[in-house]
Amino acid sequence: MAHPYHHALSSVKKWGGTVDDFIAVHAWFDQSKEITADFRHRALRHHALS
Repeated sequence: MAHPYHHALSSVKKWGGTVDDFIAVHAWFDQSKEITADFRHRALRHHALS
């Protein structure tokens, strides 16, 4: 699975800014990997609070 850094790089390419602008939020999304080691783990936080 990708490290939050790589997700942050993707956000930089899409939205601009720097990795530091996005790393905290991607680290927060990826904390759910502790619950399940499934690529769908990010959907838990991406959609649970909307």
